Amino acid sequence: MRLLFLTNFYPPASRGGYEEWCAEVAEWLHDAGHQVCVLTSRHGAQTLAAPDPAWVARQLHLEMELDSLRNAVDFFTQRRAKEAENLKLLRTQILEQQPEAIVVWGMWNLPRALPALAETMLPNRTVYYMGDYWPTLPNQFENYWKAAPRNRWTGLPKRLLAPFAHRQLQHAQRAPLRLARVLFPTRFMQEEFARLGIHPQHASVIPGAIDVHRYPYRHADHNPREETEPLRLLYVGRLTHDKGVHLAIEALGQIRRAHPHMALQLTIVGQGEAGYQEKLRALTQKLAVAEQVDFVGAQPKEALPQFYQQAHIFLFTSLWAEPFGRVLIEAMASGAVVVGAATGGAAEIMQPEQNALTFAPGDVNGLVAQILRLHCDQNLHTRLRQTARRQATEKFDVPQMAAGIEQYLKATTVAA
Repeated sequence: MRLLFLTNFYPPASRGGYEEWCAEVAEWLHDAGHQVCVLTSRHGAQTLAAPDPAWVARQLHLEMELDSLRNAVDFFTQRRAKEAENLKLLRTQILEQQPEAIVVWGMWNLPRALPALAETMLPNRTVYYMGDYWPTLPNQFENYWKAAPRNRWTGLPKRLLAPFAHRQLQHAQRAPLRLARVLFPTRFMQEEFARLGIHPQHASVIPGAIDVHRYPYRHADHNPREETEPLRLLYVGRLTHDKGVHLAIEALGQIRRAHPHMALQLTIVGQGEAGYQEKLRALTQKLAVAEQVDFVGAQPKEALPQFYQQAHIFLFTSLWAEPFGRVLIEAMASGAVVVGAATGGAAEIMQPEQNALTFAPGDVNGLVAQILRLHCDQNLHTRLRQTARRQATEKFDVPQMAAGIEQYLKATTVAA
């Protein structure tokens, strides 16, 4: 098949697991013999360590550049020109490549006019893989002008221009989308879209996945009661309040107070909101666990397997309904036992008492209880990690995900 992928970000210049999926699926389909082209934004193009393959085109303009001081002025001087150029680039790709199907991935910070054009030019062959809520959210212009300036002086142009921008946005019309063919990574996401009033004519669930082979399994079981090394806890992800990272620190504090001689170490991998990160560090001081918490910042994906391999327990503390939970699969594949908040699509990955232990979102006491269970019950620890690895390999490996999407695309092109 001739396939065109349309996405806002594309690895290595990406922002999370959603874009990683796009690259993994596109590469798998390309290696399987399909003629694949990826059209994505210019974000990060100048910082790439190696050139892209010829079938990846980093050409699109984001609606708002990330962390740019010119966004306020560019809204008035370049917005329409950039959108027109984006549409021209997509139209040219479609006319030159003649794709049999278009796969629309993440569209946050790109104009909705792009997928609308794809639907117009390939009305029954535009397929969405919906791993976030971008169709239901305001565009980036609306978010930008509603947000307060971060800095008193550099935000001056924004404060002066905001009333004029709001008037323009009030008269702007959002391009309508049919969203006729949508694939979801979880049943939860499909149900959420239905709750929000979006009912695709053709919808299917194809679970998200990871490249399991990048996450080697740690075979040697560990009993923290019989060794001098600490019980190693791990968190990987964004450092924002809705991710609930503070719960991990609070749980550590509770355990230390109740079991002062129990050796524990919590590693926090990731970065995020500066104010929240400061609160996390202050919390470690307040609970007297600063020496037991390592903040290592964001890490390249190549470094993540070693963190998972060194961990005994992986903590998934999210407070909000996650669409999926890629880090859960990474931990399961590596041999770290998952203790996670059963919420959103993540609840479809974690099977309580089978491949993970769960607790109610926000329930720090429940989190503490599950950590202590694993500390005291080596048989439970061993059984969970072995089942988790097997299920990660059998259910959540990239070839299964990509093959499912391939089958759906073939059926789509035949039906059209």
